[in-house]
Amino acid sequence: MTVFDDDLEILIPHHEAVTLDASFAEVLGFPPVATASCHLDARGRVDQPETNIIAKWRDKNFNQVRPERHGAFLRYAGQDWRLTPTVYDLLNAVDGFNASQGDDPMTRVQAWGPVQAALKVVTGETVEADQYLSSLTIYQAGSFALDIEQTSDGSNFVPVLMAREKRPKDVDETDTPEDGEFREDPDELRDEAADALLPPDFQQDFVRHRFIADQSVSPAYVLGRGHFVVLEPSLQAALKVVQEKRKAPDEDRRDFIKNPRVYLASALDDDLSAANLFVETTQYSERVTGLKLWEPVELPWLAKFKTAWLPEGVPIVVEGEELLLAEPPESLAERVQQAKSACQEMLEVSGREIKISVLEEALEAFKPQAMDERADEPDEPASPEPSRDVLDIEDNIEETGFIVEMSPRSSKIGDDIGLNSRVLSSPKVHQVDGIQWLLDAWKAGWPGVLLADDMGLGKTYQTLVFLAWRRAEILAKGKSNAPILVVAPTALLKTWIAEAEVHLAPNTLGECVEAFGAGLRELKAPKGPGWSPETALDMVRLKQAGWVLTTYETLATYHRAFARVGYDVAVFDEMQRIKSPTTLNTHAAKAMSADFVLGLTGTPVENRLEDLWCIMDRIAPGLLGDLRRFSERYSEAEEQQLIELKAKMEDANSAPPVLKRRMKVDILDGLPAKNIQTYRASMPDKQANAYAKTVSAVQSLGANRATMLEAIHKFRGISMHPELNTDLAFGDVSAFEAWAHQSARVKLALDVLNDIRDRGEKALLFLEYKAAQRVIAAGLAARYGLASEPMIINGDVAGAKRQPMVAEFQRLPPGFDVMILSPRAAGVGLTITAANHVIHLSRWWNPAVEDQCNDRVYRIGQDKPVTVHIPLAIHPMYKEKSFDQKLDELLQKKRALSHNLLAPPESKSDVSDIYSGVISKL
Repeated sequence: MTVFDDDLEILIPHHEAVTLDASFAEVLGFPPVATASCHLDARGRVDQPETNIIAKWRDKNFNQVRPERHGAFLRYAGQDWRLTPTVYDLLNAVDGFNASQGDDPMTRVQAWGPVQAALKVVTGETVEADQYLSSLTIYQAGSFALDIEQTSDGSNFVPVLMAREKRPKDVDETDTPEDGEFREDPDELRDEAADALLPPDFQQDFVRHRFIADQSVSPAYVLGRGHFVVLEPSLQAALKVVQEKRKAPDEDRRDFIKNPRVYLASALDDDLSAANLFVETTQYSERVTGLKLWEPVELPWLAKFKTAWLPEGVPIVVEGEELLLAEPPESLAERVQQAKSACQEMLEVSGREIKISVLEEALEAFKPQAMDERADEPDEPASPEPSRDVLDIEDNIEETGFIVEMSPRSSKIGDDIGLNSRVLSSPKVHQVDGIQWLLDAWKAGWPGVLLADDMGLGKTYQTLVFLAWRRAEILAKGKSNAPILVVAPTALLKTWIAEAEVHLAPNTLGECVEAFGAGLRELKAPKGPGWSPETALDMVRLKQAGWVLTTYETLATYHRAFARVGYDVAVFDEMQRIKSPTTLNTHAAKAMSADFVLGLTGTPVENRLEDLWCIMDRIAPGLLGDLRRFSERYSEAEEQQLIELKAKMEDANSAPPVLKRRMKVDILDGLPAKNIQTYRASMPDKQANAYAKTVSAVQSLGANRATMLEAIHKFRGISMHPELNTDLAFGDVSAFEAWAHQSARVKLALDVLNDIRDRGEKALLFLEYKAAQRVIAAGLAARYGLASEPMIINGDVAGAKRQPMVAEFQRLPPGFDVMILSPRAAGVGLTITAANHVIHLSRWWNPAVEDQCNDRVYRIGQDKPVTVHIPLAIHPMYKEKSFDQKLDELLQKKRALSHNLLAPPESKSDVSDIYSGVISKL
């Protein structure tokens, strides 16, 4: 419009006139803002050629008026009025739509887009839309991401539509696309689910029934009644390139996935802005290379460390006769399966030919701990079915082929952990240090770290605080979602949920998706058209979750679905569960895509130093080099090697170290005293005679490894009790007393229990032999007049049932009671501070496992002095060369090395050392 003032003429465009300040507009003589309200009425559907929109007006008294409009101004009732900017933009958009009358449906839908955008701004202010208009939704797509799937035909992909504003913001257009410099800061990558333009149902409909089904790409699509999506012209051209690449050979598709922008720029005449339509998202890990048929990795140079020389288990009973194995039961089970496959009927075991069917029945009573730990999830196999494809990943076995370098990250909220807002429980001094280490390691750019604190220092709490900080950081940066993955043994998952409820404010971590137990059944996608291992779980729920909890076995079974989610943090609790590079559980964990990996374990080394390598290959791939060279350097596991390895992991050129390991004895000043009492007693006649006969029998054999193993197993069993498999009648106190007095260890344990009973305190009794567990439980109930038999937690107790049993024990009134536990099945993840005594009636060869058992009671929350009782059976003739004595010396040596170092693994000399200690020079 033109404004005149004597000798001055000012020309002001209408779109600027509506934005003038009210006081300035008054000076220029502009009329006041219109008080009339506008109602839009659509005559027909927006995709029909004849449809137009009528604007109806009412004054402030709700009387209908018919104003004349001239750009930014209205005239009615003999007066001029000025439009607000928002109403002006809306009416211009309506004019644009009406001008498209007679065009094809998709052009009309495109023309509707500006109307809808303007309506979102002004609705409720001065404009009302009729029911039809208000029910319309038109999505305007201006960029896209790729949803990638690994299929039996190779890698493939479909577009995920996004809005224009989701495009990368800081692209240097002076770079050529061949440089490959278009990648965003990984911390700023979009989330495919959270940043998608369309709701999940519409996105799926667009892909399956529009994009894939059509031979070309249209400028707009009908998604459903009243819902449309409009593609910007440049995006339409880009999606044509995607459509063509979907049909290309697998190798070309892989190249396209690696850098879509190069192909887009080339196909669109080197238009860099068009190439920038692609939005990089957190999806598959860069380590994933495709699919392959699952085959365990062959590592011949590790064969001699295949299993521990003192594996947990009971003497196997074959047709009523006890048979002590010269090999681990799991190894025998493998041989049985191989013999069955070869159609053999008999198999040699410990020098005897035994029927395969008999061995299978005997092995039923001897379940590996790995199966025990997930006994509540029988429908979740930890190994793939025959001919099952798994994600292929780059490994670092023979050479270092996959390395993740440190890449510093920026923080928007600083070091504010949100104490009293997000975090409800105040951290202890050492936990403040641990939390700060996690924050610093994340900002320094580590791909992951290992928190290897001693048991009882609060690794779970420190992790939850860190996760709360990460979640707050995500929200502060405007991201609606970036899931957290927590993988843990079944028995610990409910503990994670309970700890979060105690220490964090509600909804701090967002929605919790339980991908285990009943929650897993709800998460499984029904098999039908379009189902694949990539969609076996509800991907929408996974991608929109705040945090996802699952087991190692479930992760392995559904790893192709889990791997399609880009996680902000992946937490692996009791991470020693993936210490072997040959298992599917380990393979699946390494296939996950996570910006940051946090490993938790109090025992990073259990069997060999290669355990630590495998864990670190998930946390910081390439840091420890390849497995072959690592094994050559550190296979002896001597003290100097342990010192060197720990120093390497703690030296990060002034950056926070990748490993943090603190011992409870050095940290917790507030814990009560802990005393270790060792008791020695001479073996009773029956036990001593059985032991001496075994010595005589072994001395006549050669000292090869098989002989040594068989001898050690026999000495170990007899030192516990000469009749382990006795089945006593319930309530027969005299029979139990007679049985107990045949074993020096059991007699000593009863003496200790007498004293605990007199003190009115509680005890945990660790014993792995299941038959003896039952006998002792019944005997103690009768001997001490307990209201019920002591609870037993062993491998036969489902993981989900263990915590309720512990809770019941914790709630018992003050006074004497006992709980019996298997060291491996119940030695981790349980807090049982109601007891302040631990009795090791049988011992594990690794001091770390024994320490885990002790830490069920000696941890934060314990308010009474703790005593650890260790009864030793000493042969009256062999004395210091008795098995219990030599094992005790070995454990003390290993424990001394583990303090402030990594716990020493099994040494290849352990077997010969203890054998020669027991047998030689008798």
